[in-house]
Amino acid sequence: MKPLLFRVPSVDQRSFRVQIDDGPTFYAQLHFHPEVQLTLIERGEGTLIAGDRIDRFQPLDLLLFGSNLPHVLRSSDSHERATSTTMFFMNDSLEQHWLEFPEVSHLRQLLSEAKQGVRLRCQENDPIIDEFRQLSQQRPFHQFLFLLKVLDKLVNEEGREVLSRTAYERPSRPDDHYRLERVFSYLLQNYASSISLEDVANVANLTPGAFCRFFRQHTRKTFSHLLNEIRIENACRLLRESKDPMSQIAESCGYTNMSNFNRQFKEIVGMPPSQYIRTYRM
Repeated sequence: MKPLLFRVPSVDQRSFRVQIDDGPTFYAQLHFHPEVQLTLIERGEGTLIAGDRIDRFQPLDLLLFGSNLPHVLRSSDSHERATSTTMFFMNDSLEQHWLEFPEVSHLRQLLSEAKQGVRLRCQENDPIIDEFRQLSQQRPFHQFLFLLKVLDKLVNEEGREVLSRTAYERPSRPDDHYRLERVFSYLLQNYASSISLEDVANVANLTPGAFCRFFRQHTRKTFSHLLNEIRIENACRLLRESKDPMSQIAESCGYTNMSNFNRQFKEIVGMPPSQYIRTYRM
């Protein structure tokens, strides 16, 4: 199992780094790193986890993950490639050397929100999308100016969304995060099957009672609630994209009882699945 702490490669002394990802999937392990991450999703979709938030990511999502915020972009099983452009930078560099200037001091609010993760869903005709796509060809000076431009855009966009309810600091016990990573990976791979508390406690190498305490302490959720969130998030995707019967979709997401599926769906999404289909089916 790969460790949770992710090392962002660096080849020089720049205060930021531009990275292009283009492959079958994005990096699929729940991880964190000291750098702030600014990512534009260009192609691909799947499950987004940021702190205690589980949601979907899709093309033209602009994501800002603060230092040490646990996150993962787990690509869906599809033939579409996963492509993104990312800027990594150290928050301390901005705060110590740039945010003292009154012209950019308004960015402090955004960088504070980044501790919980921030998302903005852009439009294809947004000029900043083409600038992102050309970013790797620009001189470092212009890349840095672009970073400030995007941060300024985010802080002035009313449509930006804070993702996690909780801000995260650097973990004091990395072993706890390796354990969480194993649990998340197991749930994301096996949510369609029957999963008991004993099963997932074994994955974490804890007794069921110790696991419940551990899981609630680190996620602010019960195991059953998180499992339902993962299942319903995948059910939402299938309800939007598939013409399969609702009962078949429910079963493929781990629900053998339709009453339970309907109840959990309404509790998490805020509407019954039938209304969701009418609203969002493609």
